[in-house]
Amino acid sequence: MSGFETDRANRKAAWALFEGRLGQVKADLSARSIKGRIIDKAKGDALAMADEAVAVAKDNKGLVAATIAALIVWAFRAPLLEFIATKRIGQAPVQPEPANDDFADTTEEQAQ
Repeated sequence: MSGFETDRANRKAAWALFEGRLGQVKADLSARSIKGRIIDKAKGDALAMADEAVAVAKDNKGLVAATIAALIVWAFRAPLLEFIATKRIGQAPVQPEPANDDFADTTEEQAQ
């Protein structure tokens, strides 16, 4: 057999393999569409992720509780800060620093 005949035989064998695989792909696609495959894959991955999250949450209950508490405090931070501010009203007012009083006296003298 010459090199040309060997190349032709190899090409025909490769073409036969390609046609066989193409037939398999067409048969698979006729059984279930690409859209159906994507949806099934997404559902499977989401369920696996949810199972993993549940397992991690069971192992770390304290961390999950602390995270939820932090999220609640963050969500209600404005009312909590207002509540704290109303509780501090009963305290004595802050006295100005003496250094600031000297500066105010100096600026009043310069203005006159």
